Amino acid sequence: MSSFRSIAIGTACRNWFGPAGRFRRIRAIFLRACRPTGLSHGRFLLCFLMLSAFVVHLFYTFYFKRHLQKMGCFQALGFADLTIARVYLYLTIALSASAALTGMLFGWMLSGVLLDAYTASYGISDVKKGIQTSSFFIGVIPVILAAGLTTAHSCKVFFKKEPALLIKGTLRRKESALLVRIADRISAAMPESKRFPVRIVFRKPATLVLSVIAVGVSVTLFIMSISLYLSSNKVYESQTNGRHYSFDVKLNALGQDVGAYAGSVLYLETSASVMTSNRKEPVRQQLIGLTDGGDLLTLYNQNGQRLSKPQGNEIWIGPGLEEIYGVKKGDTVTLNVSNKRYSAIVSDVAANAESNRIYMNKEQLAEWMNVEKSSYNGLLSNDVHSVPSGRVITEEERLFALDKAAVSNRMSAVINQLLGCIAGGILIYLVLLLNFQDSTREILILSLLGYRPKEINNMLIGVFGPIIAAAFLLMLYPGIVICRQIQRSLSMQTGDYMPFQTNVFIVVAIFVVMQIIYAVAKAAFTAKIRTIIRKETIHAHMQ
Repeated sequence: MSSFRSIAIGTACRNWFGPAGRFRRIRAIFLRACRPTGLSHGRFLLCFLMLSAFVVHLFYTFYFKRHLQKMGCFQALGFADLTIARVYLYLTIALSASAALTGMLFGWMLSGVLLDAYTASYGISDVKKGIQTSSFFIGVIPVILAAGLTTAHSCKVFFKKEPALLIKGTLRRKESALLVRIADRISAAMPESKRFPVRIVFRKPATLVLSVIAVGVSVTLFIMSISLYLSSNKVYESQTNGRHYSFDVKLNALGQDVGAYAGSVLYLETSASVMTSNRKEPVRQQLIGLTDGGDLLTLYNQNGQRLSKPQGNEIWIGPGLEEIYGVKKGDTVTLNVSNKRYSAIVSDVAANAESNRIYMNKEQLAEWMNVEKSSYNGLLSNDVHSVPSGRVITEEERLFALDKAAVSNRMSAVINQLLGCIAGGILIYLVLLLNFQDSTREILILSLLGYRPKEINNMLIGVFGPIIAAAFLLMLYPGIVICRQIQRSLSMQTGDYMPFQTNVFIVVAIFVVMQIIYAVAKAAFTAKIRTIIRKETIHAHMQ
């Protein structure tokens, strides 16, 4: 038993700690780093565990496919299927636990960078970094369970199989006749120099599927990171545009307009909720009753035209209410004000409205609140010397608050950009590696035909360049849709408006980055081809 375990563990370790196993060592760090993106933690953990399980399953599928003869030899020596599977399961659990704990340790060490940024942005001085017990049960235990269950499921490929058939290799999965015909027809349409590598690749559908997944994950992360960064800038600019006052005063009690504050903008503010047709829960908003804003506050619609004072029960909504909850110009909505419901018409969308604000006529709001029409509880001004008691928000404080709100998005953007490079590089390298490991026979045949390692690399790995480009075009639209929905969901959960942002230049830049990642991964395989030619023999692969 001990000799078998030594052989099995030695064989598996070479594969786990080889290039294909590098994904697992980075996996736990990836989980810790993605937390600041603001994604729902449960949903993110589920998606990531599914992706990790898929990669582990794919790894073991290729591993057992290449080592079925060894499994047959172990069975012939008298080892039961469960005994063989138990060794791989124990090894998987040990390595995944080590990777997860290492990721937790590095996450704790590197969290100081984020903590310093938050401390500088939010003025927090009594925060210490640490690891909670819940982090262990959320970030470590599920990873180990997912890896262990996937390993156990993958071992079924040699369960209850005759050792003689495994040793002879007759249980290897035969190529599908349909896939062969499709691959032949596609390759026939290619130039003669590309037919051989195209035929090899298209006979391996798992590799093509993983290529699409790898590119899709990378594209989504890049689009999300850039959108978060641009959305924070857009929100900051929109909420500073059209505002030419130095002080925003929130009064402690209602005041009456007696003409004492000439040159100031008086407003009436109260909490309200909006009932929408596509949402069961009401949307909490602040209802602002405006007088003529003059030059201190100028609101613009989405075409850049200045909005005039609302009349009657007309309201202006912010872009967040339109984009997130689907309230459009011309819609009739129900407002709950002071426990009473009123009907209002959306006359326009104020592109530079404050977050979670709805604007309307002050006299109409006063009527709904059952107060005097001259009442107000806030004013915008450039002079606060004679203002009644209340909280004064200066321009510097307002800008500082806006900048703080944008810090999280900017930090998440940088983290996602790094993750896009790391995840894209790892997954693309893994795709190429799986194809590479399954093409040893072709490499040796091409070497016997006189091809040099660089030429072989161009034939077997270079064919993935067009495939990755096609996968990029295929996954671009789904990636944009996913990112748009994620930001919409985040806006609904956090109450902060995060508009989705992208453009053609961003798409081109992401494509260039993906090609750079592919070029670097491709260049790493020339030396591996030389090693295979030097160490392998063609006789072992011609069965």
